[in-house]
Amino acid sequence: MIGADGDARVPAFIFLSHTHIDHVVGLCFFEPLLNPKNRSFIFGPGTSSNPLAHRLGQLTHGSLFPVSLKEFKGKKEIYSLRGGEVIRFPSGSREPVVRRAVAVPADTPSDLIITTHKSPGHPRDGVMLYRVSYGGKVLVYATDVEQIAGSYPDIIDFASGADLLIHDAQYLHDEYHSKHKSKKGWGHSTIEMAAEVARKAKVKRLVLFHHDPIHDDHALRDIARHSKRLFAASVVAREGLKISLL
Repeated sequence: MIGADGDARVPAFIFLSHTHIDHVVGLCFFEPLLNPKNRSFIFGPGTSSNPLAHRLGQLTHGSLFPVSLKEFKGKKEIYSLRGGEVIRFPSGSREPVVRRAVAVPADTPSDLIITTHKSPGHPRDGVMLYRVSYGGKVLVYATDVEQIAGSYPDIIDFASGADLLIHDAQYLHDEYHSKHKSKKGWGHSTIEMAAEVARKAKVKRLVLFHHDPIHDDHALRDIARHSKRLFAASVVAREGLKISLL
């Protein structure tokens, strides 16, 4: 986040899938939010009665953190999303234009376009999915979602034809269906569920994401081999992984 002259002036764009504490606690230590030279744009689920700014403000309540969100020195703009928005970054501009849309807009190669979709596939308040379009390529981020039998038709439609689908795949089949410690209802998918969505949505590549903390490197190698049998163009997300779509 450091500019060529040494000043931290590069804007930060943060897209939150949901506001459970394990997904937002890092904001308390996110340098651009603390530096007055930085400007941050934060997008995530929120309503008129419970906007995103209020939800994030609870994270820094005085009994939990010594500095409130309002006291963070970095400039910030917080956008509440309900699902169905189109966030457009016109060519040459870093200023987002947020609109609600009835349908996904036609691709504009020179603009970065992010469309949103609210899914009920995570406990309590659902989860926000993002479809990113740029230069004729499409990436879909659909994590922290638990697919039902046959998968959510709306998610399949939202991911349709994507060049890259990043999908939740936290559990092994046996873990999810365990008689003693079933993970049903926990808000996460199995590798099989992710592969099913990829096949039905006819995406070109699949990235398995949101690994279970108990899965070590050996387990992830097994998952990678298994996933390729289910969907050949799949890869297991890992630290430092880079995938070029352009």
